[in-house]
Amino acid sequence: MKINAFNIAMPCAWPPLPLKIVRIMKLTTILMLFALLQVSAKGFGQITLNERSVSLENALRNIEKQSEYVFFYPGKLRDIKVSIRLNNVPLKAVLDACFKNLPFTYKVVKKTVVISGLESSSYASWSNSSALAAYTLSGKITDSLGTPLSGAILKVRGTETKTTSDSQGRYYLTVNGTDVLVCSYIGFKTQEIKIQDRRIINVSLLETKTALGEIVVTGMMDRRKENFTGAAVTISGDQLKAIGNQNIIQSLKTLDPSIIVVDNNRMGSNPNTLPTIELRGKTGLSQTELKDQFGGDPNQPLFILDGFESDLRTIVDLDMNRVASVTILKDAASTALYGARAANGVVVVKTKVPLPGTMRLSYTGDFRVEMLDLSDFNLMNAAEKLEFERLSGRFTNSGINSYFNQAILDTLYYARLANVRRGVNTDWLRIPGQTGFTNAHSIYADGGDEQIRYGVGLNFRNASGLMKGSGRQTWGANVDLVYGKNKVSIANKLYVSGYRADESPYGSFSDFSRASPYNTPYDKAGNVLMYLETLPRTSIIAGFGNIGNPLYNASLDNQNRSTSLNVQNNLQATVTFNNSLKLDGGIQLNKGGLKNITYTPPEHTMFQNSAVFERGSYRQTRIDNFSYNANLMLTFAKAFTEKSLFNANLRADIEQREDESIGLVATGFPLGTVADPSFAFSYQPNSKPQRAHKLYRRNNVLASVNYTYDQRIVIDATYRLDGSTAFGSQRQYSPFWSAGAAWNIHREHFLENSTVGLLRLRGNAGTTGNQGFADISSISTYGYTTNSNILGQGVSILSFGNETLEWQKTFQTSVGIDFAMFNNRLSATLNAYNKYSNPLVVFINPSSSTGIAGYATNAGNLTTKGLEANLRFSPYFNPNGLTWSVGLLASMVRSKYGDFNNALNSVNGQQLANNSLIRYTDGHSPDDIWAVQSAGIDPGTGREIFVNSNGQNTFTYNVNDIKVIGNSRPDVEGVISSNLSYKGFQFGVNLRYSIGGDLFNDALYNKVENIDINSLYLNQDKRALYSRWQNAGDRSQFKGISLTDRSPISSRFVQKNNFIAGESFNIGYWMNNTRFTKKLGIRSVRFNIYMNDIFRIANVKAERGIDYPFANTISSSLNISF
Repeated sequence: MKINAFNIAMPCAWPPLPLKIVRIMKLTTILMLFALLQVSAKGFGQITLNERSVSLENALRNIEKQSEYVFFYPGKLRDIKVSIRLNNVPLKAVLDACFKNLPFTYKVVKKTVVISGLESSSYASWSNSSALAAYTLSGKITDSLGTPLSGAILKVRGTETKTTSDSQGRYYLTVNGTDVLVCSYIGFKTQEIKIQDRRIINVSLLETKTALGEIVVTGMMDRRKENFTGAAVTISGDQLKAIGNQNIIQSLKTLDPSIIVVDNNRMGSNPNTLPTIELRGKTGLSQTELKDQFGGDPNQPLFILDGFESDLRTIVDLDMNRVASVTILKDAASTALYGARAANGVVVVKTKVPLPGTMRLSYTGDFRVEMLDLSDFNLMNAAEKLEFERLSGRFTNSGINSYFNQAILDTLYYARLANVRRGVNTDWLRIPGQTGFTNAHSIYADGGDEQIRYGVGLNFRNASGLMKGSGRQTWGANVDLVYGKNKVSIANKLYVSGYRADESPYGSFSDFSRASPYNTPYDKAGNVLMYLETLPRTSIIAGFGNIGNPLYNASLDNQNRSTSLNVQNNLQATVTFNNSLKLDGGIQLNKGGLKNITYTPPEHTMFQNSAVFERGSYRQTRIDNFSYNANLMLTFAKAFTEKSLFNANLRADIEQREDESIGLVATGFPLGTVADPSFAFSYQPNSKPQRAHKLYRRNNVLASVNYTYDQRIVIDATYRLDGSTAFGSQRQYSPFWSAGAAWNIHREHFLENSTVGLLRLRGNAGTTGNQGFADISSISTYGYTTNSNILGQGVSILSFGNETLEWQKTFQTSVGIDFAMFNNRLSATLNAYNKYSNPLVVFINPSSSTGIAGYATNAGNLTTKGLEANLRFSPYFNPNGLTWSVGLLASMVRSKYGDFNNALNSVNGQQLANNSLIRYTDGHSPDDIWAVQSAGIDPGTGREIFVNSNGQNTFTYNVNDIKVIGNSRPDVEGVISSNLSYKGFQFGVNLRYSIGGDLFNDALYNKVENIDINSLYLNQDKRALYSRWQNAGDRSQFKGISLTDRSPISSRFVQKNNFIAGESFNIGYWMNNTRFTKKLGIRSVRFNIYMNDIFRIANVKAERGIDYPFANTISSSLNISF
């Protein structure tokens, strides 16, 4: 056979070449070989090819450039297309891949590669076959949840050709169109797939046992829950929206027992008030002094958003439609990755990422209607209020000028009585209230290919609150870009968000709930009165005076508005070196600003007794912050054998955050002026503009390892060294660690064919920390005095720092069991834990002789123990038809202080002076309620009988008799749920229950008793009229109605608080790729209707929503995807 190195256009058989051309070719070959011999031999160099659908001739030319070999080949190579992807391999491997299944052979002679072809008949037969050429097949291997599987084995059936998937689940394999792909992975069913000339095949593997259905998203790396020893739960965005469409936190508390949102009885459903959250109880003291204007709650969990730390305000305002999943990390093994910040648990929020393919457009509209929930108010009507005043002796004068003042009191009584008789019964509760409406809109578009993906989103939310003039507007925009090629992937997320928050000009709801119903806010002409009642200037009667009209104050130009703008950019990159080693890095830049203006005009009745030039107030505060956070992590993952999987991570982080606030208070405004500080007469007396600055830095290094044997035994360990400026300069670094183990019993041979799909034991221990404190706790701060002496201007100490302040650490132990049976129809997760925080960071008030207001130090410890359960059962289960499931969430938590000794005596003394129910005492709980034991009301006198420390009854109240009366923490609380699905329909019911907790009933204490002569004009609870002692022999719970002295806190006001509430009801329908939607060009339509907090049944009648009412909510959500 004759070879033509130049004529590459011959269609089939090759005719003989002219003799002259042959001689020239031979001479050229000899000269080239001679030249090549003069070059230093490089051997069989390493070659990289990344060719897709190119001619074989071009591929060989690329090899020539990299190898310095000379190729001689037939001309028909131009007609043959190949796809080859190889990295850093020898020449022979490249040539084998190029000519696999092709009608050619090759021979290497020194630096020359000679390619020979088949005979004409053989070539024609081959060219008519279905397999024209070998090519590179690519794709991605994932589990049923879409999580990439690293180390999956892929091979061509019947051959030795195989490869493994990388850390991102990607693979590349040389095949031909008639091959069969075999994909296998430990613990998953092996799949065989006919290639059928496809270039990309993505494989989703199913577990050999019942799928766990969960991935632990730690915020640093994703792990399968089966290979994880910690207590963690992952909740999808769809699950969150099945509960409600208010915010992430409100849905989380319904779906997991460890999340407790503490009811705020004062602020109710105010959209501008952040919730108080606990995850597995408390780990520290919630003293106000330990917080600053930049800090948070020391008992609040850490929030991670897309791999970087976030705050509660951002999470609450986050558009729920952007959320892909939320993972709750609860114990040491799962939270030790975050070291010094993780003692209260970690909530990891992951937003959606753009998907490849043609552009998709999704719109979601959320609409809410909030109605006033006034069912817990038990206030008197006009007639009852007037009668209560009469029986209390309000209209009987016993002071000076008895005759004159009694005449005034009689006139006042009969004027009020006339109002009652003519039907005046003002419903003050309805005046500041309104029906709240919320409309929210979210749009997201994404698309791209396997290399570049994009996503753009916009969202806007406008919520009007239950009190007139209150509301919250939030808006946001996000741009997501994802790039991935070869071994490099880059993801960038840009967020721009802001809000405007308005508090109601009507002020506190209690200003209206306490107004007497026999008064009307309007005069006869319909004008708003400034005062509801006035008295002659010559009268001096205790408990009487001009009564301001809260509606008049609301009609003024009151302002309390906050605005915020935040820009955040997250950049993350991954370099995959090989199937075992990769490097991840990220950097976050964040810039934010918050401005608040509060203005009270001079006409406000609160200034009626102020000097003319001090009437009116303007307060402005601005807070700016800038932060950066960078991290770098090296990951090593290796399957040493078919049964042994090893994973290790080494990571380092740095962070800096700078906050600055500037504020001023101006007083004295001319009548009729607007909220402009330039109109003020002066600053607030004895004050000046204030500025605060905080610079916080932290760094850490982290090492973690995980080993899994045969998918049965799992062991992991984490070590982290943290440094922070939040603690004393002598204690700025501290180590944290965890170690855990798990046994997947369902993987054992004796359970292979049983009804048990999942049976898993796990346990771990470790130490984490808490940094939710004001950073000034370790730094002494000083201020310049406002005057000077003969020595000049001086400075005074503002706060005393503690250079030896230790880190607050929490040692945690946790054990748990997960099981599922009967194809997941019965499943449960049970956890038990113990958290020991030692030492605590506390704020001490030293002796006044020191000249120091207070300082932070270490004292005492706190032990928190708890149990939690998540049970679910499906009485009827048909995935293709009707499915019904019921569930039970339960949580039990108990805490106890220790080793305070007498360190907090001054703090406890201040608590006593403030009538606080809380004490910091060894052996007792932070949830304990402290009061004097009461024996009830003496039937003969109507006075309260106390029980002293010796068990004797006495009329004398003694603070030394104060003891623990109850505990506000319930014995058990949780959610009972029932869910029904039928084809596209979904129905859900979630009821919250609480059993065994105690409640200090503020309504009994302040509106049934403790009504002195100066507060008799306020409206009261009906029980003040009907349940108080009036005559000798009465057996009553409350003391005599005519007694207007103060009542001390006693056990009479502490009650068991058992309740059940309608937390969430949901009905929804989903249409996905139906004929109807396809005709409209729509991919899917989802519609939901919710009812949240629709009822509450309790054994205690206590007021809820004192300063801002609670709401009953009905809402809907519509999602359309194109």
